[in-house]
Order: sequence, then C-alpha cells, then structure tokens
Amino acid sequence: MKNKIKKLTEIKNNLVNVNPYVFSTPSVSAKCIRMLVVIVIQIIMLAVTRSFSALYVILATTVGSVLAFVLHYIFVRRQLYTVYFSIIQGMLIGMLLPETYPIATAFFLSFFVVLISKYIFVNCVTTWVNIISVTVILAWFIGSRFFPQFLITRDLMALKNPSTYLIQNGVFPVYSFDSIITNFLNNTIFSWLKVTLPEGYISLLCDSHSVIPAFRFNLITFFSTVLFCSDDSFSVFIPAVFIGTYLLLVRLLFPMFAGGAFNSGDVILAMCSSGTLFITVFIFNWYGTHPVTFWGKLIYAFISGIFAFFIVGCGTSPIGMVYTVLISNILNLIIRTIEENRYEAVCSLARARA
Repeated sequence: MKNKIKKLTEIKNNLVNVNPYVFSTPSVSAKCIRMLVVIVIQIIMLAVTRSFSALYVILATTVGSVLAFVLHYIFVRRQLYTVYFSIIQGMLIGMLLPETYPIATAFFLSFFVVLISKYIFVNCVTTWVNIISVTVILAWFIGSRFFPQFLITRDLMALKNPSTYLIQNGVFPVYSFDSIITNFLNNTIFSWLKVTLPEGYISLLCDSHSVIPAFRFNLITFFSTVLFCSDDSFSVFIPAVFIGTYLLLVRLLFPMFAGGAFNSGDVILAMCSSGTLFITVFIFNWYGTHPVTFWGKLIYAFISGIFAFFIVGCGTSPIGMVYTVLISNILNLIIRTIEENRYEAVCSLARARA
C-alpha cells in the first residue's frame, strides 16, 4: 500500500500542466454572454410594459443578423465570432429602431447590411466601422418619418432645466411612485447637499417611454455598466472620458447658444435621452472601433464627446448619438493609422540600433 501511494505521488509530481495560463479578462464569448444577459433584461422589461411592437422589430432584426451569419458561414466556412455576436448585433439594431418601424424593412436592412459587411471585411476579425450604426442610419434615411423629432426648441434651450418643462407638460410620463421616492431622497440625501430633486426625474430614469427601446430604461443600463466594469469585461476609460466630456460641455456651454446662463445645462436630460447612456455602454466601445494606446483612447474619447455635444446638443435627438458613433469610427481610423505608423517607426529604430 505504501509503495502504491509513493508511486502515485511521484506521478503527480511529474505531471506537467498543459494549461499554465489564465485569462486576465473574460474571453470574447464570455463578454458576449454577459452583454446578451443584460440586453435580455431590457427586452423582458419591454414585455412587462407590453411594448410588443418593439419586440417584433427586435425579433426581425435579430433573425436577419443571425441569418446573415449562417449564410456567410455556409458559403465562406469561416467563423470569426460565435453566433452570440450576431445575436447581439441584431438585438442592438432592433433596440435602436422605433417600435413603429416596418418589420419587413427592419429584417431586410439587418440581413443585407450584416451580410455585406461580412464579405467586405472577410479577412478582418473586427471592422473599423460600427455595423450597428450603419444599419440604423440607413433605416433613418429610408424611414425617417417613423423616428421621433427633437423635443428641444430654441426657447427651451435657454432654460436651466428643460427636462422639468417636458415632464410638467406630459412629454415624459410620471409614475405614481415617483413622488414617494423623490420626497424620500430630498428629505434624506439631497437635504445634506442643499439641493432639491424635481418630481419626475425618477420616472425619467426608470422609463422615458420613448418609441425607441434603447432610450427607455436608463436605470437598467446604468446597472449594466456597473456589471461590465466589475469584472473587466469592458474598459471603462473610453466611455468615461466620452460621456464626461459630453456632459461637461452640456452643463457649461449649451444654454449660452440660446442666450442662457453659463453652467446651467440640463445634464440629466442629456444623459437620459437620445440613448446617450445605452449607446455609450453597448455601442461606443465596440470591438475594433477604438484606438489601442492610452493617448489614442484619450484623444478619441475626448474629441468624440465634443462631436456629441455639437450633434446631439442637450438631448432628445433620435439619431444624433448614432451619427456620433459613425463619425468617431472615422476618427478612430485616423488615430489607428498614426498609432501603426508610430509603432513601425519605433520598431525600425530598434532594429537599426541592434
């Protein structure tokens, strides 16, 4: 018995671990599953609120994206990503389209744009242009009448809190529980800060009731951000610089364009409308569409925040943030070219010195 134990011990000590490495961050498949889970939560909320028209549009774009994935795999026999990637693409396209958008048009747009992109970028793992944004912008050109309009007029631009005006006039519906939560927060947390939270902001955070599903559940999107950042699924640096730059400009400068006061912009409206939070979390940091160096990321996010300020303003834009993503993709292409040229120059210098 002792000899047997000794022999087993020797075998164990001589074993070589064939998997000596571990992932410091989750794999692409793991990230896709996490993203899929949080998107499904939003889709469940659409079902709970009986927004069935939105669910049909999302289903159509998801089927179109997956069908494009299947056909590309059948004919090319090259699978760059798992099917989860295509499912997420389709869902995000559908969530950025109005629930009144024609289902057949949504399906064919999703199918053809995703399929064509796979053939154009057949040798690339990722594309420098965000296909989700391209699809939504094409949908805008085809059926802009289905998208909502800007809610901010020039008269409202000069106000300190245009969101309060929109809430009071029923543009953003208010839940019955809003006053209870608002009074509690004002009497506890905000009383120490000597500020008062107007009634209706809690409802705006929970559900803005936009016809575009991605613009609705900002609170869920916020918790999704916390989930992604908690396990390093996504880098928080680019989204933080981007949204920080955009909101800072809105706060400081936006009312001045209409004769308003400095440092009086409506940050809550800017964050909770136009899909700002949703697009920052799910779209802006998409694979392959941002620089890789620290300074490249910083410049990219900062300039993109400026773009968002001039395109979206203080919010309520139906398509502005999507345009911002597409313009930022072009900026990324320029920065990546500079990064690659600089890297090649450094390598050439190192070889010359060697």
